[in-house]
Amino acid sequence: MEKIYMENNQNNKKQSTFQQVFKSQLSKKLSSFMVLVSFFSFLLIGVTNVSYAAVQPIPEDTGLGDSFTTGQPGTEIVGNGFPVLMYSTSTGIPIFCLERDIEYSGGVTMNKGEQITDQGLLYVMANTFPHYKFKDSKGVEFPDEVQTWITQATIWQYLYETGAENNTVGSGSVANLENMHGAVSLSWDDNVLGCRVDGCDAEASSQETFYETYVAPIVASAKQSNVTTNGTINISLANQEMSITEDEKYYQTSLVTITNSDPNNFVSGSLEVEIKSAPDGTILIDENGQEITDYKNITKFYVRIPVESVTEENKVVQLYARGTFRGYDGYYYKSDGAQTVSTVFTTDVPTDTGLEIPINYTPEVPDTSMNIAQSVYFIGLIVLLCGIGIIYANTKPKQKQQQ
Repeated sequence: MEKIYMENNQNNKKQSTFQQVFKSQLSKKLSSFMVLVSFFSFLLIGVTNVSYAAVQPIPEDTGLGDSFTTGQPGTEIVGNGFPVLMYSTSTGIPIFCLERDIEYSGGVTMNKGEQITDQGLLYVMANTFPHYKFKDSKGVEFPDEVQTWITQATIWQYLYETGAENNTVGSGSVANLENMHGAVSLSWDDNVLGCRVDGCDAEASSQETFYETYVAPIVASAKQSNVTTNGTINISLANQEMSITEDEKYYQTSLVTITNSDPNNFVSGSLEVEIKSAPDGTILIDENGQEITDYKNITKFYVRIPVESVTEENKVVQLYARGTFRGYDGYYYKSDGAQTVSTVFTTDVPTDTGLEIPINYTPEVPDTSMNIAQSVYFIGLIVLLCGIGIIYANTKPKQKQQQ
């Protein structure tokens, strides 16, 4: 018992000593020190990491609406003497300039104009900020300032290369576009270090240009003849051959197949087929030979045309397929004396395609022709038989004479 009491007493002494230290002036000093360390750590994080305000998202299906007011120019980002300003609506939605030779105006009402039908421009804007976030070579997203500079530079480069109006290489107050090609570092007021292709920190030292790494590849893709930001529907016929049913009442085409180029963004249930023009009584059947009555969401079928309905005037079937993709759309926004601006937005984009099938039924006839060897053999056989006949005819009278 005495031993246990002594151990407990020692523990109490240790505990009371700790409590004394905790309650001492030293503890208060340590606490103050920890607060200061935390404060300076927070400041250090703020200095070594780029901070920026998040932009407002673009409303889906409506975009910028029928009109909006432009905000005042924002931060200026410079790369190799090529400046780009951050532009937005008065509500903070990012917008981009489409006429580099004309001055941007803040506080101006911009009105919705024509729809952007230039698929290359739509492609550029759909594959840049804010729809797509550029990353450095380490896989880290760049701040909005860098995203904006790359995006605006790409738009201007595309418009210049395609000869768009008011988008020259630059002169006078407009910075030369070629300067942009040599930018290896981007800087702005709040960024002392500058951002490079390999990052926005003190260790970043890459000499790769933003133009070659990000701008040029997008422009090259946008200039392809078949470029599109939205999906396409394709309707095809296996071959041009046509058969006739066993009851000889219908002509039947080969298999018709419908596909689309972007299944991930195709709106489910939006596919619909229509017989736009055909002889009376034309129907669609499935792969089991059953008539199809609902022409929605069918991707494989055959066309049957009544034999009695076919005339010289209607010897063609016209099919039509439509569907909807979740894609991109945009409009030009203009105001007298101000630069045209825009941004694209995501929305349901309808698309359609057609197919013409000529009714050129030709029944299959068994091949009865003989090859050359067979023909020679047959002719030789005939000649041989003729020769035998002649010999026989000449021999028989001689035999009668001898008798």
